[in-house]
Amino acid sequence: MTDLLPPASTPLERTFANAGARIGDIPVDVATLVNPATCAINALPWLGWMLSVDRWQADWGDDQKREAVAGAIAAQRIKGTRLAVEEALQALDDLLQLVEWFEVSPNLPRHTFEVRLPLIDADGVAGGKRASAEFARQILIDVTRAKPVRAHFALVQQLELIGLPAPISAGQPVAYARLDMAATDASETPWADLIQTEDGEPLEDDSGEFIDGSAV
Repeated sequence: MTDLLPPASTPLERTFANAGARIGDIPVDVATLVNPATCAINALPWLGWMLSVDRWQADWGDDQKREAVAGAIAAQRIKGTRLAVEEALQALDDLLQLVEWFEVSPNLPRHTFEVRLPLIDADGVAGGKRASAEFARQILIDVTRAKPVRAHFALVQQLELIGLPAPISAGQPVAYARLDMAATDASETPWADLIQTEDGEPLEDDSGEFIDGSAV
């Protein structure tokens, strides 16, 4: 190692210089390390963090984790758009629906939208994962990360009678149970209990969970 430190360097400065010099002796293929397809799986979360991956689940398979990292830059380019919200919903459930304020009559308040969560699937089966508080909470987290900052939304639990026999009419209207922005179950945890930013968006802790201010 070439000693570039001045003669008056302290022992601590020389210790740091020696430690840093040994980093160059570690064989690291940078091209492999920053490629989602070839990065070591135990280093992949760090690559995802570097590329600002918004959604990450520890229980995902290796292929799904690599796919999330590979799509990080493209996801950041559309963040804050309708397409970003739709892709977030698609990743959760094919039946989730985004409805903007101008797509219903009467119109909703400007710059608002609804995320409609069907509790009865296409086969007429009710409940399951869609009816769980955990699933509703994941929707709220993912949509909040993807949506425009100025836009606010309501999660609507949708009860639709699909394919049921007479005497129920095929034209029977859909019944909606509107939730107060962040309610996730029958106990209706209110949005107002969450610690929010000046824009009215919930703050998250290090694990990605909304911070409940009612217990503080």
